[in-house]
Amino acid sequence: MRTLGLLGLVAAVLAATAVASPWVAWGAAVVVGRPFTFARVYDRVFEVLLAAGLLASWRRLGLGSATGIGFRRHAWARELGRGLAIGLAGLGVGLVVAALFGGVAPALRFPPGKTLRKALLGAGAAVALAVGEEALFRGIVLRRIRRDAGDALAVVATTLAYAAVHVLRARSFAGPVHAWSGVAQTITLFAPLASGAALPQLLGLALLGWLLAVARLRSSALWLPIGIHAAWVATFRVGRLFFGIRPTPAWLVGTGWPPLVGGVAGWIAVGVAAALLARRRLMFRS
Repeated sequence: MRTLGLLGLVAAVLAATAVASPWVAWGAAVVVGRPFTFARVYDRVFEVLLAAGLLASWRRLGLGSATGIGFRRHAWARELGRGLAIGLAGLGVGLVVAALFGGVAPALRFPPGKTLRKALLGAGAAVALAVGEEALFRGIVLRRIRRDAGDALAVVATTLAYAAVHVLRARSFAGPVHAWSGVAQTITLFAPLASGAALPQLLGLALLGWLLAVARLRSSALWLPIGIHAAWVATFRVGRLFFGIRPTPAWLVGTGWPPLVGGVAGWIAVGVAAALLARRRLMFRS
């Protein structure tokens, strides 16, 4: 079962990251002349090692061609546009609900020149993150598990993995970097999974992951989920230049990143997007 080989690769990369990341942090600080945030170094080391591991094991694990994982050329622009429209429509409803209860308010955070620069960077990040994460979760991982264990287990496994990975992000242990810092960072990253405080965010991320997985299966390609995903990232990396999300009420807007996803407004956004996706499917059948 090649899925077990893929899981073993990820575990090996995680262990290698725990060992190597302190040395990379020290080396980078010497070369550049200033220290980097260790959490960022840890993340970059993991990403580089995972990419290298996947490329080295691609054939052995049977991860497929670009077309096989979902990058087919047929009607890609139309599917991408539909995904963007579905994602933005769902988020639009969620933001309106949040605004009605005082969770969102207009706020121009920077001068026009800086706003434009940050908007362009945010749009670029939205495209890069959407393509990269969809290729990994709904492309490589979903396809591999689907071939080994069927659609249902593939959707459940990738949805849970997607939610857990996003809860683990952007957390760092406290203290100076030492030889065991990578191990300490790994423990710190996984600690939220044992905390009940992370459950609302996990639920919201699982709902979003389920929506993206269903979009991938129903469209037989990655362009539709890439569009939905890019809409979410762009809304908060670009949209937040023009509006602010208040930390309360937490039940409405959630906590952590991405905003809204751990609160009722985010769940509504996913529900509206899911309804639009289902309606699109019915239109194609009729």
